Amino acid sequence: MAPTDRVVRRLPIDGGWRPLVALWAVPTGIGAAGLLAAGLPFVALAGVGLGGVVAVAAIRVAAGRAREAAGTEPVTAATVVTTLRASALALLGAYLVVDPTAGGSAIDWLAAGLFAIAAGGDAVDGALARATDAVTELGAELDVEVDGATVLVAATVAVVAGAAPVAFLAVGLARPLFAYGLRRRRRLGLATHDLRPSRLRRPIGAATMLATWLALSPVPGQGFSRVLTTAVAVPVVASFVRDWLVASGRL
Repeated sequence: MAPTDRVVRRLPIDGGWRPLVALWAVPTGIGAAGLLAAGLPFVALAGVGLGGVVAVAAIRVAAGRAREAAGTEPVTAATVVTTLRASALALLGAYLVVDPTAGGSAIDWLAAGLFAIAAGGDAVDGALARATDAVTELGAELDVEVDGATVLVAATVAVVAGAAPVAFLAVGLARPLFAYGLRRRRRLGLATHDLRPSRLRRPIGAATMLATWLALSPVPGQGFSRVLTTAVAVPVVASFVRDWLVASGRL
């Protein structure tokens, strides 16, 4: 059964990247106004703009790949949730220019909260898609791209804030570089191979999310966060290197 035949709860919106960006822009704009109301300086909008560029790029790539694989698909409730996650990651970009732990109030938890929505929502949209029997190629591709974009923006924020070493950027760049490498091999007509199941991939991912969330939080402090993010970066990079060797047929 084709993915579009399984959709039972869907919106009358074409799954092209422009309608998705329009859907994404509304909560992003409301959220940006909320950040200013919460006390962030006006310059934070520049960071939201940077995060927005990453989010829109993720949406565009996902929509393009989904259309190539399955044609035009409708937007489902689960896809809307994923789009809201993309809004959260764009808002997280505000902390590319604003220190997430500069003050001494509840506003210091905003960066960690936005990251929790953008990353933790991964469990919600997938469960919703399965519960409503509305699994689509568009939803799957968007989920993957938003995951990667969230880690990229969050890792950069952690480094800019001094809560992670510069080497932690490798964690954010690993997946985009891996995906680019695969696409380039395919364009060149070179073989790519499916990855083998791994028991370590999920726990490494969970450890990365936890370390990143702590780096964006007021606690436990920059010293501990730098140690933790450094420790996490090693297995993440090693895992992607191994996956690249497998996918490119070298291992």
